[in-house]
Amino acid sequence: MNLQYEIQEMLKAAEIKDPLVFARDLPMNRQLAVKQVHDGFSSTELASLLGMGLSTLSDIKSGRRRISYKYLERVKQYLYCEMYHEKQFVGPVDQDW
Repeated sequence: MNLQYEIQEMLKAAEIKDPLVFARDLPMNRQLAVKQVHDGFSSTELASLLGMGLSTLSDIKSGRRRISYKYLERVKQYLYCEMYHEKQFVGPVDQDW
């Protein structure tokens, strides 16, 4: 290969905007932490939104505690069905993926 071709290929590769890690491939506790940051919620705000205590949320996100059945459906709803922008609910997730 010539140098010009290699440079063009590297430039094309640099234009790819895919994330290095897809959140859907992470364990649910890590997905929760990623979405929290993305949506701009503090831990206190997210715990309130999910209807759980702050220490429970902290233990779940750190992996020290599993998501109990009591909170599982609400966490799934937040992760997979709700979109937020600047802490405001903007609508349901388009689930055509």
